[in-house]
Amino acid sequence: MKLVTGASGFIGSNLMEELSKKHEIIGLDIDISRKEFVKQHSMLWTDVNMIEQFSKAFKDLDTIYHLAASADIRKSYEFPQMDLKNNVLGTNAVLELMRKNDIKNLVFSSTSSVYGIPEVQPTPENVPSIRPISMYGASKLANEAFVSAYCDLYGIKAWVFRFANVVGRNMHRGVIFDFMSKLKQNQYELEILGNGKQEKSFFDVSDCVRGLIDIPAKDNNKSMNVYNLGNTGTITVKEIADVVCEELGVSPEYTYTGGDRGWKGDTPSTILSINKAKKTGWLPRYSCKESIIRTVRYLKDVI
Repeated sequence: MKLVTGASGFIGSNLMEELSKKHEIIGLDIDISRKEFVKQHSMLWTDVNMIEQFSKAFKDLDTIYHLAASADIRKSYEFPQMDLKNNVLGTNAVLELMRKNDIKNLVFSSTSSVYGIPEVQPTPENVPSIRPISMYGASKLANEAFVSAYCDLYGIKAWVFRFANVVGRNMHRGVIFDFMSKLKQNQYELEILGNGKQEKSFFDVSDCVRGLIDIPAKDNNKSMNVYNLGNTGTITVKEIADVVCEELGVSPEYTYTGGDRGWKGDTPSTILSINKAKKTGWLPRYSCKESIIRTVRYLKDVI
């Protein structure tokens, strides 16, 4: 049996659907607002911090896909302890469940935010210095450290994935969602946070899910394996706005809030090296632009 935490979320719901094709699965999430995404699956609706109370339900569990987390960088600036409680303590609860119940396999969703503003781009997993600049990135890096310790001390095997910007079906926030929401209100003007030159890697959620499932099956070498997942190219925020507007058939005037980033904790560029993941045979099927177009076409029926 496989467990997915954060199962009704954007990536989690897509992962649940794919895993269910070959495995018995159970999901856990506290957010009941997106029950529709996982209505066909077995679910526990609870806070991940309370996961040990349901240990009897995980009797035959062999793998946990731990995706439950707070992922709102702007909100965590206003509420600094939010990511400590939801991300760090939540991950510790999962690790304790694994330790006490002898569950040996963990697939953990981390983030490119752990790198902060790296000196090396494209950024490899073994970049010499890692310095997060957001509470979210800091919490994920702390989680990685705890995962490493539990792997070494208790014989757990973990695959840690540092994502670039994931987009696609079931997403409910992010730059594409924000642009489309703004244009629904006013198709003649579009505010772009920052200067629009922020350059980042975007990849489709189907490619992300495929990496989460396929790479652990192929790489079983170390107690803790760290991988970047992203795309082979990048795109600027202004170019994203162009794609969104073209798909929607609108021609608004762009306005900019200024500065080289959209908000505190944001980074001017995120360009990951995915060479390590590619060596396993994984490769994104959709380019940055194709991933964004697919997302806009999905969101047209949602927003």
